[in-house]
Amino acid sequence: MRLSLALLTGLASLAGLGLASQDHGPHHGPRKRFSALEGRSRYLQESQLVRREDYTCGPGRPCNNGACCGESGNCGYGPTYCGNGCTSNCNAHAECGQYSDPPDVKCPLNTCCSEFGFCGTTKEFCTGKCQSNCVEHPKPPAGSGSPLSKVIGYYEAWNDRSKCHQTSAKDLPVDALTHLNYAFAYIDPGSFEITTMDSATPERIFQDVADLKKTNPSLQIYVSLGGWTFSDNGTETQPVFGNIARSAANRQTFAINVLKFLNTYGYDGVDVDWEYPGAPDRGGHADEVATFPLLLQTLRQTFDAAGQELGITFTAPSSYWYLRWFDLPKLARWADWINLMSYDLHGVWDSTNPIGSIVQGHTNLTEIQLAAELFWRVGIPPSKLALGFGFYGRAFTLADSSCTRPGCAFSGGAKPGVCTGTSGYLAYYEVRDILDKNKGLEPVYDKDAAVKYMTFDRDQWISYDDADTFADKMSWARTVGFSGSLIWASDLGKSALTGKKTVGSLQSKQSAVKAAEVAATFGDKCYVEENEHRQMCEAGYVQMGRDAAGKCSDSKDTQCGYIVCCPKSSGLGHCTWRGSGGDCNGQCHGGEVKLAGSSWGGWPGESSGAKRCSRGGKAFCCRADRFDRLLEGCRWTEFRGTCRPDEQKVAHAFSDEDGRGQQYCCRATGSGRPAPVSNCHWVGQGDCADNTCARTEITVATSSTGGSFNSCNWWRKKSLCCTPDGDALVDEYKCGGDPCGEDGYCEDDLGPVAGGWGRRSVAVAVGGELHGRQAGGARPGLPRTQRLQMVAKTLVWNSAPYPPGDQRQWLLRLGGGLAEMALKGAFMKDSLRCQSVVLSFHKIADLASKGLQAEHFFEIQMIKQFLKTAITGVLPNVPLSAVSVTPLLSAARLLEDNLYDGWHKLYPSSANLPPIVANVQGLTGVPSQWAPPPNTPAGRIMSAVGDWGNMKNLLLVQGHINWVKGQLFSLQNPIAPATLQKSIKKALGGAVAQAQHISTTLQSVFAVFSYMNDAYAEITEREALQQLTDEITHMDRHIPELQGIRDIWLEFVPAMRTAVANKAVSFVRMVHTTVSAQVPAAVAAGVPHLEELRSDVDFFLKNIDKLTWQAGNNRD
Repeated sequence: MRLSLALLTGLASLAGLGLASQDHGPHHGPRKRFSALEGRSRYLQESQLVRREDYTCGPGRPCNNGACCGESGNCGYGPTYCGNGCTSNCNAHAECGQYSDPPDVKCPLNTCCSEFGFCGTTKEFCTGKCQSNCVEHPKPPAGSGSPLSKVIGYYEAWNDRSKCHQTSAKDLPVDALTHLNYAFAYIDPGSFEITTMDSATPERIFQDVADLKKTNPSLQIYVSLGGWTFSDNGTETQPVFGNIARSAANRQTFAINVLKFLNTYGYDGVDVDWEYPGAPDRGGHADEVATFPLLLQTLRQTFDAAGQELGITFTAPSSYWYLRWFDLPKLARWADWINLMSYDLHGVWDSTNPIGSIVQGHTNLTEIQLAAELFWRVGIPPSKLALGFGFYGRAFTLADSSCTRPGCAFSGGAKPGVCTGTSGYLAYYEVRDILDKNKGLEPVYDKDAAVKYMTFDRDQWISYDDADTFADKMSWARTVGFSGSLIWASDLGKSALTGKKTVGSLQSKQSAVKAAEVAATFGDKCYVEENEHRQMCEAGYVQMGRDAAGKCSDSKDTQCGYIVCCPKSSGLGHCTWRGSGGDCNGQCHGGEVKLAGSSWGGWPGESSGAKRCSRGGKAFCCRADRFDRLLEGCRWTEFRGTCRPDEQKVAHAFSDEDGRGQQYCCRATGSGRPAPVSNCHWVGQGDCADNTCARTEITVATSSTGGSFNSCNWWRKKSLCCTPDGDALVDEYKCGGDPCGEDGYCEDDLGPVAGGWGRRSVAVAVGGELHGRQAGGARPGLPRTQRLQMVAKTLVWNSAPYPPGDQRQWLLRLGGGLAEMALKGAFMKDSLRCQSVVLSFHKIADLASKGLQAEHFFEIQMIKQFLKTAITGVLPNVPLSAVSVTPLLSAARLLEDNLYDGWHKLYPSSANLPPIVANVQGLTGVPSQWAPPPNTPAGRIMSAVGDWGNMKNLLLVQGHINWVKGQLFSLQNPIAPATLQKSIKKALGGAVAQAQHISTTLQSVFAVFSYMNDAYAEITEREALQQLTDEITHMDRHIPELQGIRDIWLEFVPAMRTAVANKAVSFVRMVHTTVSAQVPAAVAAGVPHLEELRSDVDFFLKNIDKLTWQAGNNRD
């Protein structure tokens, strides 16, 4: 994955970051009341590591640090201060050194012990008569990494329900991240189970976040447990971490609950955000210094015992006061890395500590460097740390508007942000909004501190980071060797990671599945070409308009600015730039989608031409041609009206005419079709500058009041934004059925059931191709007798039995080692639309009750094909042209007698081969006939393909797709030509199901390749291929008769990939030719199912280049 362009163009394309957070600090997470920030410990309130306490005292005025008040009026320890003349705290002991109790105590984190027994890190502690650890600036220990090797974003789950700048999981630009942390999950105080942070946060967000792997399959997802509010004083959750950590039984219960949660949602690890162990002002206890490492140890041991490679991280503060309670070396032993919260160093809380009410940057590179040195002191290398970046700013109201530099006085927090509504804090998108609306503002760039600040609205002052300051910090982090970067928080707005600005959903180049085809209908696949010299859209795209961007003289200039392009099939039209000059508020009308935004606008234009906005921006909006069709059956009620029983309410519009308003009603989901829209909400508040729908939404209506009594200022209107459901556009003709029948099984050419195993009646194939249902087939999962006819002999062997798709409890079991499926879930079609070929991974809870099969990534049939190649010397081949050359092995082929003699030969004991299966004999659910395979080449390799005791290479997939895949691996047509002719004849006679049968099979062919090229499935493919190759290597090394078989295998595998793909291509071509000839356009005209069939075969032929089976390491 590329992370690119000047620190990911500033660690996530800062031109449009959108941080939606309730609160931050040297902590993670929201608080119930922002004022809780004011109650922090005075130690935290001080600037990073540097003591600024008053060391003087006197009668009636004891030392505020608890030291002895000496006769001189100074604070200290030992006889000079605690002996004769001492006026208060005369029994006090020093923090460290000769006057500590016991003597010569060392400082936490190996900080310097000063002459006077105080711990610190600056010159006054570490020089002169310093007593121990007297190094002012320790060097980083050996071991460095790259700060871009991990880019970790935190997602604030509460923003899913935010009414202003709402950010759902699907809005996150996860192609810019390697890791995403869900923030936050809580821990039930009684059961220690993982829960949502409150009742307002739905559990579905856990899955919404997990689903992001469909966009970026390499994304690692962690659940972050805890946060600042979780450990707030006075909450029932504050003691939870401590109660878990100090009891071995509780630690184990918690670890099992975490493992269960990670497996349920498919998360990759846990981030423990305990804020903070040991700290007395946060409810901490002294024993937590020792028990926190035990907690991480138990997590690690539990994960390892389950045979799962799951990650463990923890967050650490940059404050010495809190960090000193962390036994970092012991914690680091069990953690993969540490997330350093190196932000929020200053804020309004400084008013109550010795720093005082002066404005300073909330982040400061010099102070971050001092914080990092605390880790160097205890031997934590930079390769174990991820450096934190905060995408927000701390804001103040200046006491004197003429004094605007750091160090000037403030009178309080700044005005609340439009969306965040919090004094003293502005999200980055609010900072950008201020800059965009006030073109004359000139921020000050403090290069030494690596932070920017500015003054606005006369007396408002804010510090913040942007691409420049992130680059400064990143340069230092790269020099030191940090191993990652963490972002609080990753609720980003748009991306500029490439030359094109994606105006729809971000599409990762590593995506396992593409966005649903309906996305094109609503603009998701459109883009702005940001290379002004490129004035043509890509192939298959059409120009919709252009952004003048100050580069065009007038509308007649057609070779300037940035063009906006959409797929030809998008169905978008009637595009225009909306928003007047001056103070612009570009807003799409009902039925339109926003494709782009700009302060210039362009053509086609509404009324403002290309005159630049002084504030705000314009919107490029297009009408969706399926909009009206999508909302068929939806209506606004009369005033005070309600939805009918067969309808569901999806929105409400307030009206001051009757004090109540109208409801927007759509057909209920029980009507047989999905609701056309969901997640409807009004966008816009205050001056309604934020009244534009998200890129994945459509604007259903606009109103000055929206859903509340408060109306927009000026002339602006709120937008009713809804998420469209593509399946609502599906007509009666759909590809959701299974041509094999309701039980989901088609026959294959795997051979008869091996002796001693049962049979049942299922579908039968004649000649290896689907001709219709007959009796006598074998239930999937039973061992099948394989026969390879040679010249003089017949080689016979059995495939291994394996759990069929209805054995869910066994297939999805945990902790089985080899007998455990790697991916807990199934690959299923995403849509009923025939031209949707998306096959995506679904978690356990969402699986269909039937119709799924356990499938071998490398089919059973492949072994027979391989052995055939081994003795004939002919590689598998499906020619795509009349002129072709038979591909031959370059390796020496095996003699038939050698294969016959060696295939069932026992391996010698000296081979010392690793187990190929886990022994599951006698376990509940396993057939009584099951036994470990014989220690022969045949027995081991068939178990490597898939077995009750070896499920690593099995996956769950819908039955018809599995059957089609098996046909392709057998190099057979999924529909025989004669059967195709019969189906077309019946379709011409009015049989819609026959046409759907053809479309569904074509769809399944493409779904097979969507699945085989999926990055999730690649995990299993890679491991399966390695295991098969290992078995072939064992044969080559330990069975003399089979020497040379490994060289044959290495030639066979790529040839087989090509042959399978070619078989699919030839089948699609055959179907297209046959349908086109027998169902000409004139015959299909006016007959919906015939028109759809012709449309489908044309669509699949045009996309035939998608039928390639890519080797794992060649994937994008």
